[in-house]
Amino acid sequence: MNGALGQLDPVNRPGTLADRARDQLRAAIMAGRFDPGSKLTIRSVARSLDISLTPAREALYSLVSEGALDMGPNGTVYVPDLDEDRVRELLVIRTALESAAAREAAPFLDAETVARITEINDRLVEADAQQDYRAVIHLNWRFHFEIYRQARMPNLTRMIETCWLKTGSYLNVLYPDYGRTDRGIQNHAEIIAAMQAGDGEHLAVAMQKDIETASHALLGAITGARGGTRAAGASVAPPTDPDGGVP
Repeated sequence: MNGALGQLDPVNRPGTLADRARDQLRAAIMAGRFDPGSKLTIRSVARSLDISLTPAREALYSLVSEGALDMGPNGTVYVPDLDEDRVRELLVIRTALESAAAREAAPFLDAETVARITEINDRLVEADAQQDYRAVIHLNWRFHFEIYRQARMPNLTRMIETCWLKTGSYLNVLYPDYGRTDRGIQNHAEIIAAMQAGDGEHLAVAMQKDIETASHALLGAITGARGGTRAAGASVAPPTDPDGGVP
């Protein structure tokens, strides 16, 4: 867990320390940098971000209030565990929100934007071939949100982020097994083809398929992990951002 915090960048701007610390932690959680059940202390967050205890406390409690982190009866803040029912519920929510965001993004996906998103996916494919699943997790996060932000609906994007906050830690359970199947790579190819064609409906369907494929694999991974069959090495160490810093 401390290694994951070590990947965060120091927060430098006075006056917005708590907000910036919260945003750094949110990005790290969504990108799967913390394992389920990881404990986050105020002191360790403050030390990693080079801030005082007060903004670190405010950042953590803000994430607790939005459901990204849980708080135990003794005040301990930790990354939540997921169960099958919560994953199924989030699958319903995510398919509705993310397919809608993809559909709304389609008119704004010009050639330059599609090329940028395709380049991110090319790096993802390369990382997958090298079995660098830390980079795959991060680049997958970037791929999806580059598309969603093109919808120009910040409230919708924020709702999607909330869903990812609740599932991000389990990306560490999903890999490396999911990466070996190439199902995610194939789904991304369909998404890119739909973007290149400017077909919003096809894009929405392709996005829904990608979410469903990963969610069903996640359900299997959770069942396997709780049954003691989690593959050795399935816990992925915190990724180094290919562009430097926290995504």
